[in-house]
Amino acid sequence: MLQPTHSSTTPWYRRRGVLILALLMLSPFIVWGGLKELTGVGCSSREQGVLKEFPHYSDQRIEAYSGEVSCNVRYPTKANREEVLGYYDRQLRENGWEVGGYWAADPPKGIEVFGEQLSDILEAPEEGVRSGMGAIRGDYRYGVTYHPPGESSEVSPGQAEVMVQVTDEPLPPGGEKGAGIK
Repeated sequence: MLQPTHSSTTPWYRRRGVLILALLMLSPFIVWGGLKELTGVGCSSREQGVLKEFPHYSDQRIEAYSGEVSCNVRYPTKANREEVLGYYDRQLRENGWEVGGYWAADPPKGIEVFGEQLSDILEAPEEGVRSGMGAIRGDYRYGVTYHPPGESSEVSPGQAEVMVQVTDEPLPPGGEKGAGIK
């Protein structure tokens, strides 16, 4: 009959095989979790925390997902761009963000409007024209993009789509703090 190699009284340092196996099985999870925090790849817990500082428009329940250098959420809405961007303007300012600017653009139609305030972009048509805003606080940038109804195949007809992005990625040289997140 085979004798067990260790018993409940065997010291931990003599159970090497079990420890090595356990570490090998857990190491991909430990390494991936640590790499996300250290390298900025994926959606860090700090960026997720920023996304959850205040409720999103109409109290949307969100699930963050990773972008190339940002943490993102997106959701459908029936609201217009003034309602959505106005909401985020108020929330961001109340939470200590410096709102840096607004934009509305549809380059093929020759529409490109930029401004310091939401009212600056309201002259641009809403139909078929994406719009957004950017804000900065400390090392973080916050961007909101409004895709009007008919722009996204991800939402039901008649609904707009809102995309929110947070990143701690540094601004590119010469970058403007209100330019949003690319």
